[in-house]
Amino acid sequence: MAKTLTIEEPGFSCSLAKEYVKKHVATPPKMPVVACEGSCLRGEIARRAANFITYKLSPETTVRICFQGIVSGGCEEGVLIEMADKVLFVEGCALKCSSRLVQGAMEIKAKTDVVVADQLCDFNPKLFGIDEMPDEEISILAEGVAEKIAGNIKEA
Repeated sequence: MAKTLTIEEPGFSCSLAKEYVKKHVATPPKMPVVACEGSCLRGEIARRAANFITYKLSPETTVRICFQGIVSGGCEEGVLIEMADKVLFVEGCALKCSSRLVQGAMEIKAKTDVVVADQLCDFNPKLFGIDEMPDEEISILAEGVAEKIAGNIKEA
């Protein structure tokens, strides 16, 4: 089953994203990291894990991507995906929303690796909202997920 979405273009682009892309286009290609940005606990763990991978564990080899900008327009970060040999998607749960949305918005020629964060950490599966777990615990889970993923990046 497929859905067709009509999304209004914003009529302008993000100048900060343009500079971000320009900076990363000028360096050797990096692996784009796209994350679930869901409002639930699983999405929060995935988002933090992706940021931890990109900005702390593997900043020389990864670049963080805003998937909403690719899907809705106004963001040029898709160029970084087009340049890549591999794209990493850190999903919060089995719905895999960000990878499905990005793949629907653009053709990805690179190899894709889709990792589901809630399968890499242990917490009460009945929890949904980010207000149902202390912030420090969320960070600990996200860092653990990031370390597992980053370990696989370095081994590849």
